[in-house]
Amino acid sequence: MARNWSITEAHCNHQVDFTPRLQDHDSSTQPRSKQTPAYHMLHTTILDYHQHAKYHLKLATIMRNHNQYKASLILCDWALASMIKALYIYKYHSVHPPKELTMNEILPLVHTDTEPGLDIALFIGTIQHISSLADYPNDQPIELDNIEKLLQRTEEILDELATRMKDDSSE
Repeated sequence: MARNWSITEAHCNHQVDFTPRLQDHDSSTQPRSKQTPAYHMLHTTILDYHQHAKYHLKLATIMRNHNQYKASLILCDWALASMIKALYIYKYHSVHPPKELTMNEILPLVHTDTEPGLDIALFIGTIQHISSLADYPNDQPIELDNIEKLLQRTEEILDELATRMKDDSSE
């Protein structure tokens, strides 16, 4: 049983990459035809990361409801990270996103000429920072109202980024 926990813990901590791999294809050089196996693999991987983002957000809400605010923040971070990876795969046509994305990689994904995204990039960075703190200072407890706002903004960003991928694919 301990072995299963470590696998789950590693996945949830984004320490192990469970992304399916294409053995003999470089999907970045494949055409975007919807009939090719490379396109199918890209599409499936994008959908998987998007689904992970939705699951993490649902779990964040559950944790908030159980007054587990730190866990809720961590799950918001994971939800945003999963969506950013989906956007990375979508934009660069690669099923191998980096395990960690820096602000230099996030900003071009969320900020375009037609869709400003500096506020999204800053929010993602802030959530990454807050969730990475080992212990929130005991003299400054996290307040429910603040968690509510962070959860709401996380959901809005996930919806906006998902819409961008849908809008671009219909063109």
